[in-house]
Amino acid sequence: MKKLLTLALALVMLPSLAFAETRPISLFVNGIDGEEFKEQLVIRDDRLFLPLRSVLNNMVFKIYWDGKTKTVSIDDGTVEMTVGKKEYYARGQNKTMDVAPFILKDRTYVPIRFLADGMKIPVAWDAKHRVATVGEYKSAAAFTPEKTVTYGNVTFSLPKDWEKQLIMTYDHNMITFYDKKNYDAEKDMGRIGEVQNIRDPYKMPVPKLLLHKGNCFYTFLTFSSDVQVVDIGNKELSESYTRSKELVREILKTTEIKDDFNEVDRTKVGDISFVFPKTYRQSIGAEIVDGKMTFFDKANHDLNKDAGIIGSFQTVKAKDLDGIKEDYRMIRYKEDAWLIFVYAKDGKLAKEQDPALQKTYDESKNRVRDMLLTVE
Repeated sequence: MKKLLTLALALVMLPSLAFAETRPISLFVNGIDGEEFKEQLVIRDDRLFLPLRSVLNNMVFKIYWDGKTKTVSIDDGTVEMTVGKKEYYARGQNKTMDVAPFILKDRTYVPIRFLADGMKIPVAWDAKHRVATVGEYKSAAAFTPEKTVTYGNVTFSLPKDWEKQLIMTYDHNMITFYDKKNYDAEKDMGRIGEVQNIRDPYKMPVPKLLLHKGNCFYTFLTFSSDVQVVDIGNKELSESYTRSKELVREILKTTEIKDDFNEVDRTKVGDISFVFPKTYRQSIGAEIVDGKMTFFDKANHDLNKDAGIIGSFQTVKAKDLDGIKEDYRMIRYKEDAWLIFVYAKDGKLAKEQDPALQKTYDESKNRVRDMLLTVE
C-alpha cells in the first residue's frame, strides 16, 4: 500500500499543466482509448473537431470521400458534410452548423456536436477534465450469458465455464481479472487488469478501456502495464493469457453501471465538500468527530458509538506523510500540506465476528471510496 501511495504522490505532484488549456484532450471511441489513433482531437472556434476516419472506422461506419466536391458521406448517406461549408445533410434533412469541417494534414475534421446529432451517436464532453467520449463500449458479447454477478456498482454477465479460464477478485472496490493458468503457475501472476472508478482519466497513464462515463467519475478497465505471463517462452501460458484478455473484453461488453452519483447531491461537512448520494445516506454517516470530518457505517455505529468508523480527513505536511502508519488516500495538495483520508485501522464491529455487520461495514467502506473521488 505504501508503494502505491508513493507512486500516487509522484503522479499528483506533477505540474497541473495549467490544467484546462494546455493538457491534451483525452478521447474514447466506443470505449477505446484515442491514444491508439494516429490523429488527435482539435479545438477550433470553441468547437471540438474529430478526425473523421480514425473515429468512425472504430465504430464500423462506412465512409465515402468525394475528392472533387470535398464531401464526406457517412453510413450510406445518413450524414453528408462538405469541407468549408456550414450546411450539411442529416437523416433526410438539410441543416446548418455554426462551424465548418476542415482538412488538416490530409485528414478531414468534423465538429463532434453535429456529427453526433446526425448519426444519433451518444457523445459527451467533459470540459473540466478535457475528455471526449463517442459511443459506448457496451454491445452484444460473443457468448451466451450463463450467470450475472454484481460487485459494488458494477454488474456483468459471465459465460459457461468461465472459471476454467479466469480468476476474479474484489478488494478495495476494484474487480481484478487474472488468467487462471498463469495465476496457478505463480500466485498473483496473470493479472489482466482492474475495473475501477476514476475521477480524472489523465491521471491514470496506463492502457485502459472506458466502460462507463458517470455523472461524477468514470469506470475503466485499466490493463496491467507489465508482462504478466510467468514464462514468455511457454506457448501454453502465453496463449492462455491472450485468450483470457479477449474473454475479459467480451465479458465487459455486458457491463451495467448503477450510477447513484449526481452533483445535485453535493454536501459539505465542516470544510469538506463531497457528493453524498441519497441512496447512501441510510447506511453511511458523516460527522465531525474530535475535530475531524469522519465517515462511519450506521449499522454498527447505531449499536455502539465507538464502532463502525471508516476513516477521517486530516491535513498533513508533505514531509510527515511517511509517519502515517494507517492506509490513507491523498485528496489534494495545497500550500505544502496534503488533505488525506486516513482509514481506520480497526473499524470495530459493534458485535465481533458478526457476518451481517461485517458485510454492511465493508459495503459502506467501498461506497466511501467512491465518495472520496468527488471531494473538492
